[in-house]
Amino acid sequence: MAKVFFVDDRLNEVVRQWELSSCASNHELLTLEPFDSIERTCQMVNALEPDVVLVGYGLGKSDITGADVVRSLSKGGYSGYIVANSGGGVEQFNRAGVEVDGTANRNPYDLKTVVDNLVERR
Repeated sequence: MAKVFFVDDRLNEVVRQWELSSCASNHELLTLEPFDSIERTCQMVNALEPDVVLVGYGLGKSDITGADVVRSLSKGGYSGYIVANSGGGVEQFNRAGVEVDGTANRNPYDLKTVVDNLVERR
């Protein structure tokens, strides 16, 4: 069982993706709140200690992207898995120069597959 945390500004989409994925039967969805800032995200990750963090690319802030969040989490010592969860695909993160452990593409099937596969690696 993995603890899963989403960093996103579109919570309705995240909830829909989670519910349709069947992840709830094997994994725990941690507190959901709309993306506010990198600092708040880092506080939440430190407090909740998720195994997997799913990061959207466009976060509703003109000057912050999911790549910025990934950089901050890595710099802050987060050692769990980071998964791209953007409708634009993992390519957005790659172009921004950050590496992630997988992608869920805002797709319920992809979410289940990537989380299950990462948990098996532990």
